[in-house]
Amino acid sequence: MQLIITLDTEADDQWQRRGPVTTENIAFIPPFQEICARHGFPPTYLCTHDVVSDPAFDRLLVPFERQGLAEIGAHLHPWTTPPLDEYWDQTSRAYAYASEIPTSLFRRKLDTLTVALQTKCGKRPTSYRAGRWGFSAAHTEILLDLGYVVDCSVTPLLSWQDAGARERGQDYREAPARPYYIAWGDPGRPGASSLVEVPVTVLQTNGFMRRSPALAEWYRRSRKYAMAKGLNRLFRVAPQWFRPFQDMTADRLMDVFHTARRLDLPIIQMAFHSSELMPGASPHNPAPDDVARLLAKLDEVFSRLARENVTGAMLSVYAAAFRASDPRDAGTRRRA
Repeated sequence: MQLIITLDTEADDQWQRRGPVTTENIAFIPPFQEICARHGFPPTYLCTHDVVSDPAFDRLLVPFERQGLAEIGAHLHPWTTPPLDEYWDQTSRAYAYASEIPTSLFRRKLDTLTVALQTKCGKRPTSYRAGRWGFSAAHTEILLDLGYVVDCSVTPLLSWQDAGARERGQDYREAPARPYYIAWGDPGRPGASSLVEVPVTVLQTNGFMRRSPALAEWYRRSRKYAMAKGLNRLFRVAPQWFRPFQDMTADRLMDVFHTARRLDLPIIQMAFHSSELMPGASPHNPAPDDVARLLAKLDEVFSRLARENVTGAMLSVYAAAFRASDPRDAGTRRRA
């Protein structure tokens, strides 16, 4: 099995819409990178336009890619990516899913981000994740046109249609847990395009929930109520992310890994935010001790994965191997 680590490398505290955009968290990435390098797990930094525009990007992140220690890809936050739109990007609105903005505007914004990354890194990015997991079927052809080969916006078992702020988030409940070629009409379904999807690892570690889709759906609809919350505390009936939330201990993360191994998945993907590496830059790690615990947990988990003979892979490198094992004719780059 291979480990893919994707870091949404973005501005500070994007959970709040207040004040000027800052990217101080970039300076807190090197200790994380050192842990990754020590264990042989090169990360993929998926970067927003505001991060790419910061001089610290050139100084801190670009050398990692040039030394072969990491990959740099694209992460589209519409609200900070030119051209800014008077309606969609106004500061009084809630952050938009990338899938909500008009397709023509999405293309222009992604082209801007792609060119910015190419200018700074000396080559076009080939890996992508949508802001707020908002990948639309209309984006597949645009990504291919701009030279992308792999997306990682899909979160199996989860739907963002009832996330609260918006009605048009994506429903990935039926998406496979293993990599696949994206269908033209549905990013959560395998199909005929040549864009590779490498889903974030979200699994049911509770065996009974895996065998009972009806109960899993009941939990999804009832998860905000006391009874469902109690069941989850006792039996972990919610889908489990391979993500180092504060309440995800090293043992719980390894439970997700062992479930992935039992399911014979070829990869396990960890995803979180660069801002979680800076005290106070996210709601997840408000204090220096919280960040220290995060780094210690990652160090322990990576050490345990290495002992399990897991190897590291950058996102585009994995996608290239996937495409080599199951090539797609260039004609599939366009809809039939």
